[in-house]
Amino acid sequence: MRKGKKIALHTKIVIGLIAGIIFGTLFSVSPTKLEIKSGGMLREIQDWQEINYLRKDSVIKTFDANSQIGIIKFFKNTKDKKDLNIDVKFPNGTNERINGISSVEKVKTIGMALKPLGDIFIRLLNMIAVPLVLASLIVGAASLSDLKHIAKIGGKTIGFYALTALIAISMGLILANIMQPGSFMPPETKDRLLETFQDDAKTRIDQNVSLNIVDFLVNIVPKNPFAAIMEGNFLQVVLFSILVGIFLTQIPGEKSKTILNFFDGLSETMIKLVEKIMLIAPYAVFTLIAATVAEFGFNILQTLLLYSLTVILGLALITFLEYPLLLKAFTKIKIKDFFKTQRPVIAVAFSTSSSAATLPVTMDVCEKKLGVPNKIASFVLPLGTTINMDGTALYQAVAAMFIAQVYGFDLTLTQQLTIVLTASLAAIGTAPVPGIGLIMLIIVLQSIGVPEEGIALIIGVDRLLDMCRTVPNVIADSLACVVIANSEGELKRIDTTDVA
Repeated sequence: MRKGKKIALHTKIVIGLIAGIIFGTLFSVSPTKLEIKSGGMLREIQDWQEINYLRKDSVIKTFDANSQIGIIKFFKNTKDKKDLNIDVKFPNGTNERINGISSVEKVKTIGMALKPLGDIFIRLLNMIAVPLVLASLIVGAASLSDLKHIAKIGGKTIGFYALTALIAISMGLILANIMQPGSFMPPETKDRLLETFQDDAKTRIDQNVSLNIVDFLVNIVPKNPFAAIMEGNFLQVVLFSILVGIFLTQIPGEKSKTILNFFDGLSETMIKLVEKIMLIAPYAVFTLIAATVAEFGFNILQTLLLYSLTVILGLALITFLEYPLLLKAFTKIKIKDFFKTQRPVIAVAFSTSSSAATLPVTMDVCEKKLGVPNKIASFVLPLGTTINMDGTALYQAVAAMFIAQVYGFDLTLTQQLTIVLTASLAAIGTAPVPGIGLIMLIIVLQSIGVPEEGIALIIGVDRLLDMCRTVPNVIADSLACVVIANSEGELKRIDTTDVA
């Protein structure tokens, strides 16, 4: 009897993604329910007309029926929770007072309850990422041996990443100028968003992020390489690995061979781990997407529809217009074949919102499917994971323009060029973790004199858009890999088997 055709892994992941969206929608969190803990007891309230936070008997904050997120965030951001009480007013005129509250949360559904399974998947990928980078880069740098050769590849890589980032930011500014997403926001919507997310915005602003090129360059050098490895500081790990790889070649043969064999074996082990972990990817993607949709839903996207569409359109343009053009310009790889190999990379990036978590998958695809030698992939990809953030850079450009338009600022050409420069530098300093782009956006807003508390306008959709902007970030890393390998004459034949 003839066996049925085996379903490809990327197809399973896509099925998991779609199923997650459906499941999360069916079991989404109700925006009119709250779970309040007081004195060890949980109380569920719903369909309130007004909620007042009280300090003893004095009202300190009032929320209406449409302010579930604001109610939760106000509690979380209130440092002194002593004597904090809640008074709930219902439409029928009755009141309920809850004293000594210790937590205020959304009422969880089965959709949100699945998230820990997805979190385990992300942690497994993060667990592998740093050892894989360390081992692969040491072996790769040692195989290049010549410092001039390493500098040459490094220069090409940074130059290519700078080019793609500049194009992405410019595209974001052009779209924001054409679509004017912030010019159509009603004043009442602006006020409601600012009130709902103002505490969240203040928390990020208080982190006091700054952009200092000298400090950035100094911080690339690790004080303690083991601390850099433990903290997952990719740039420091990259520098340390390159130096170790280079100077291993200057040690007598037997000693260096033993060390190189160890790291080569470690690299192979990590890649084998990636293969096994990816077997659970369809289920992990399902749980991550289901939890995200269940918790955040799509209602907030409707409030910021034009802004969200501008960002998503920009991300689509750099992914399906800019990158294919660069691929055709610098390589002979067919666009269709390139994107076939990227399917598992895209699915993992979208569901985890993390370039770092996706790195092991990207490296595996680049070496086994795109024909990039390990010595190039192990150098270009970790560097790209840290300094190449095209999607984030475009988002920062659109977000800065959007916030400026909402506040009535008419940005000059000089100010928009400042956005290009600042967003480029901010993208380089952006850590490859979910949500960091919002913090770096504060730097961009400060550079053009737009109120930084304006980030409160977009915090509500940041998690959903973060998933989208991670996709071009990782695709650009793969693109850079094949471009650099091709320029060095070391690009092997592409393999699209098992990805059709």
